[in-house]
Amino acid sequence: MSTAGTPGLHTAVLFIGFKRYDTSRRVFEAIREARPPRLYFACDAARPDRLDETEAVARLRSLVELVDWPCELKTRFSDVNQGVKHGPANAIEWFFNEEEEGIILEDDCLPHAGWWRFAQEMLEHYRTDDRVWAIIGNNLMDEWELKNDDSYYFTAHGYGAHWGWASWRRTWKKYDLAMTHWPELRDSGLLDGYFLSKSEKSEAMTLWESSWNGDIPGWDFQSDYSRVLHGMVNIIPNVNLIRNIGFEGDGSNTVDDRDPRNKDSHGELAFPLKHPKFMLVDAERDMLYFKKYIEPTTLRKIKNVIKGWLPPEVDKAVTPFLGGLQRKLGIR
Repeated sequence: MSTAGTPGLHTAVLFIGFKRYDTSRRVFEAIREARPPRLYFACDAARPDRLDETEAVARLRSLVELVDWPCELKTRFSDVNQGVKHGPANAIEWFFNEEEEGIILEDDCLPHAGWWRFAQEMLEHYRTDDRVWAIIGNNLMDEWELKNDDSYYFTAHGYGAHWGWASWRRTWKKYDLAMTHWPELRDSGLLDGYFLSKSEKSEAMTLWESSWNGDIPGWDFQSDYSRVLHGMVNIIPNVNLIRNIGFEGDGSNTVDDRDPRNKDSHGELAFPLKHPKFMLVDAERDMLYFKKYIEPTTLRKIKNVIKGWLPPEVDKAVTPFLGGLQRKLGIR
């Protein structure tokens, strides 16, 4: 293993884990290679009704023993389980209370070597630009034919995922986990002209509604909602710099290895970076990204309609069965 680290890396890193030791170890080894000068390590506690998780959580926390480089290490090991909504959100809040800017990796987000320099240079380049929400490391659109030699592009529609990202305290201050103004925004009609298609609008509105009412117990769709609320954009590199290695069935959202987002791809980013001449969103690229990697299949649309007819208690009972049957049949 190299001991040189990433030349010139002076940016703080937050690692968020829970119980998945194998994927966490791989991500942590990548952090160890980069040797950030300040490392924040957050880990949720086992769920009280899952005694089998206690040992797994303890093993994951033992990754602190891999910190063998000059580093200011801070840990946030919770005594009570906060869940997939409040756990990561509280960890990120803790991080940005300490740091003006930084890089965030969860336990299934494996960075490629170029990610560290790209994230750091983007944080510096757009540090005072309130038009930019976050720098995203994940880009699944490796089949996109580039029209120029720019190193990255801008998206207003949240693509790709928060699988390794970087941002600033100024952005996190605008983040609203509770989605306080969602009902007002949802009913205002102001979003009618925002989306690229009826299908995109339907998917986004469903995800935001489900995040607001608790049907989706996560934290990241609230980030996209908050970004849209403030009229900001994300930055995505023109090559994939983050590989999600969590498609083995025990993640919260990446639970099927047949998911089209489960791509083992990455690219080499050339330095020095070539900055886009225009800060404009490529709607064609965003639309294709949505169609290939986000838009629900016909089967899932039908399933969602059926689920909408069911009483909540019946829906809760049959959803695991339907999901398992769908995976067994190899249907997305």
